[in-house]
Amino acid sequence: MGHATVSSGMDSGSTGPVHAARIQAQPGPGAPKFTEIPSFLHRIWRLSHARVFRYLLVISVIQLVNGLGVLPSIRYLFGLALEASHLENVTDRTYTVLLSQPISVLLLLAIAVLALAAVSLQFVALIVMVNRQQSGRPPNLAEMFADTVTCLGRLLRYPSPLLMVYFFLALPLGGLGLSSVLIQGVGIPPFVTREYLKVPLSTAIYVLLIGSILWVNLRLILALPLMVIGEKKSLAALGGSLRATHKNFFRYLALVGLPLGVAALVASFLVEFLVWVSDHASNLASGQSSVLVSSLCIGLGHTLGFMIIGAATVVALQILVALTRDRLGLASVFEVHNKQRQSMQARAARASAGTVAFGLAVAMGFYATPALGQTVSSAEDTLILAHRGYSAGGVENTLGALDAAAEHHADYVEADFQQTKDGHFVASHDTNLLMVSGVNRNIYEMTLAEVRKVRVREGGFSDHIPTMQEYLEHADELGIPVLVELKVTGHESKGYLRSFLEDVDATGTTTKNIYHSLSPAAVKGIKRARPELRVGLTVAMSVGKLPRVNCDFYTLEQASFRPELLDQAHEQGQDVYVWTVNDESTIRELLSLPVDGIVTDSVEMAINDRQMVATNPASDYRVGYALAYLDLFR
Repeated sequence: MGHATVSSGMDSGSTGPVHAARIQAQPGPGAPKFTEIPSFLHRIWRLSHARVFRYLLVISVIQLVNGLGVLPSIRYLFGLALEASHLENVTDRTYTVLLSQPISVLLLLAIAVLALAAVSLQFVALIVMVNRQQSGRPPNLAEMFADTVTCLGRLLRYPSPLLMVYFFLALPLGGLGLSSVLIQGVGIPPFVTREYLKVPLSTAIYVLLIGSILWVNLRLILALPLMVIGEKKSLAALGGSLRATHKNFFRYLALVGLPLGVAALVASFLVEFLVWVSDHASNLASGQSSVLVSSLCIGLGHTLGFMIIGAATVVALQILVALTRDRLGLASVFEVHNKQRQSMQARAARASAGTVAFGLAVAMGFYATPALGQTVSSAEDTLILAHRGYSAGGVENTLGALDAAAEHHADYVEADFQQTKDGHFVASHDTNLLMVSGVNRNIYEMTLAEVRKVRVREGGFSDHIPTMQEYLEHADELGIPVLVELKVTGHESKGYLRSFLEDVDATGTTTKNIYHSLSPAAVKGIKRARPELRVGLTVAMSVGKLPRVNCDFYTLEQASFRPELLDQAHEQGQDVYVWTVNDESTIRELLSLPVDGIVTDSVEMAINDRQMVATNPASDYRVGYALAYLDLFR
């Protein structure tokens, strides 16, 4: 950490039975050498351990304030913004309406400032605490509150859009969303990830994207500590962080990545252990006893998971504050906790905190007990729809993948169809064929003859693109109905809906299949022309209530799905399908509600889970999906 002089002894500003080492650093580039990292992290750990329960208490209070106060306020303001725009929800197709109303824009700006203040509060308060600790000052609550308010005022006086992007995109996308209740749901939608990972070229682009997100996070990692400790404005702090990390990228990666990686592994193994305990309890104990054990496992998992996440956050901030102080040439005091001389008051505080944590675990466990004891027999009615066929058996949207879906006994196969230049409909999700075939052309610019010459490749398979008639007729021969998705690119011929229905009618399967589209106009048009058909609206991104469209069901992307939307749809006499769900924890969670249909690439797993959820109490499977957010392996 640059040149430093070290002196030991009791610092005059510190209190309690603590030994200290004062490190007076000169301003410099600031990161310990690789050989110094283990000893540096060891000191940071002991520094964090000295006041860990104080930090966890502060995190708990702020999370409660954000969860019980800020989140409802944001929802209320967003509801007012929707009302001012005469909308019930915002999707990727209606957000321009929201942004066209001045009152709605002002309310959205208020939400942005409120969210920035709330997210900043947690990090600023902790940085203030850590900075006081490393400067040798006592943990005076009134002074820490005053320092936090001062820092927040400086931060919000000139709220930087770049800072908002950092907080609400870079941090959560970089895997740090769990540190705050306000940003823990932000992430790359699963359907986007799935699209990028299906072929080598797009996978390489995706890896580059994730690498860029991590790079941005690490390059800007000192921005907030520089604002709080160095009293810099947001743009100056962002620039200072970029300069500090310019030649120390991999050292910063090791310094921050090691403790966070260890915390992630510990949390994952904790979940796996609790799932193992719950499974064995289900096999060995009576039904009521296994419910109790599963409830306690969920409660303990949430409580210990919170403590792991909180401790990891504190350790990371201790590292960043130490590096920032070194960068600014400030002295750092590394307190060393002495267990032999621990005061009675400190031991009592630790015992109290442990008792509260255990009590919280028990309370959360018993709160979950009624749901755990239920058997959800209606899960057997949930449809399992093979997403674009079964990609483990062929290229998506080809006859080979259709055959594989039928072999695995999917209830429906979902397939995408779009119009060619000469008015025919072919089975393809990608409008541009570069990623799946190497041919850089759009389907709407190609004739049917040109499309049929293209070979698409995925997962080691190769096939041609079938016409919609070929696909539907082959599905009928296999005895599997189709969820037909009409993809509207904006380049369709006039009267394309009439042509679409005529092509479907030519197969003799019109009433055997069901239909959906991302285009509300297409949904309304099909339903108007053929009211007897089951037609649904596909929703890729949505905030608020369900869009009001004359349809029979909604197909919601899993990141936009919420249980209250299922209740709303059922009250309106409509079904809800969720796409594209491939992880087992989420499949089981959706089956336990249950939703009306699950669109998945993991057909065999989903069918097995449907049988299990329909015939077993929730205690047999709920622990895993209740704690999945803590587990890298789920």
